[in-house]
Amino acid sequence: MPYASWISAVDDESFAEQMRDLVLLATDLIGIESEPDSALPFDARLARLRGRIEELVNSVETTSERRSEAYELLTSIHRLQHAGLETALEHQLSTLSEIRYGIDELAGFAPRELIGAAPVRACRDLSFGRALISTVSGSIWLPQRLHIEEDRGAETPGFEEFVDGARIPLSDAPLETELIRRRTAALVPDPASDKRTYKQIVGVARSWGYVVAPITLHGRAIGMLHADRPQNRGHITRDDRELLATFAECLSIVFESAVLQDRMEQQVKRTTDTYAEVVSMLDDSDILARVPQPSGPAPRPPRFPQVGPAGTTSLTSREREVLAHLATGATNAQIARNLVISEATIKSHLKRISKKLGTSSRAAAVATYARMTQGPYGIAQ
Repeated sequence: MPYASWISAVDDESFAEQMRDLVLLATDLIGIESEPDSALPFDARLARLRGRIEELVNSVETTSERRSEAYELLTSIHRLQHAGLETALEHQLSTLSEIRYGIDELAGFAPRELIGAAPVRACRDLSFGRALISTVSGSIWLPQRLHIEEDRGAETPGFEEFVDGARIPLSDAPLETELIRRRTAALVPDPASDKRTYKQIVGVARSWGYVVAPITLHGRAIGMLHADRPQNRGHITRDDRELLATFAECLSIVFESAVLQDRMEQQVKRTTDTYAEVVSMLDDSDILARVPQPSGPAPRPPRFPQVGPAGTTSLTSREREVLAHLATGATNAQIARNLVISEATIKSHLKRISKKLGTSSRAAAVATYARMTQGPYGIAQ
């Protein structure tokens, strides 16, 4: 973890107090006038002061008493830095665990469901205030879903309205264009002054800083995930960039699996529908009648008697299945799902059934089916 960012992961008042005390001791030891960086964050000031103290220790002009004080101070600084790094590491490991659990929950989602859920998980697992997931179509940036945590600011409605249905030319957003091309995450600490950012979205979002990571499919960037902490949610660091990149990489794997599963299901449905259509065509043709029949006992007569006008043929097994479902009051869509065929195929079956039974409505076909399935005493066969 970069030293400049470890202090951001430590949220403890006593820790901050120790750091302030050490900075004061260090500046007192080397002289206030020699340390002009009082506006820097405490961790950055401490790092610079440590370097100055080490110079003091190595100087031949330093007295033994002053060198002894410097050694004690360096030891205290080292302990504090070590404790800070340990705390930051624990925080990062905890966040990585949250990412893993979050990704596990997203596994099995359809692609469209992932687009809706990913920004929520990014905010909850990585402590962001806002997250925006987008897709990329050619040279157009298409925001898809913006999630904002409950403590949303006054600018939220305008931001949501702006991204809803927006089509942003990537030529107007050099930073995102580079991200898509190189497939690497980016940290933008000052979006307003960064010449590479898309100023319209920066202005309406009022972001103090954001991170963005690519979403890839088969090695090609197909989308992006932006995240920030508006108003009082805190600043953005390089660790946030790395964690969002990790989340986006895991999301890419889940998304690729979801796309593959979706394609497989569509292929299975197309294959099933094609098979049903072929069987239906064979049922209605005389191809089977021309196939030589094996010698032996004559086949058993069909279960249902031939009904309807003269010249009609007996119902096929599939048509009887359709009638059986129809008799329960099922709709065409429900019958199609039960038989794993398309609604168009169901409509085709119903037309042939009406023709064979000599009926003109669903109710008449069901009534005829009921008479066909009852014995001479009204008992179902």
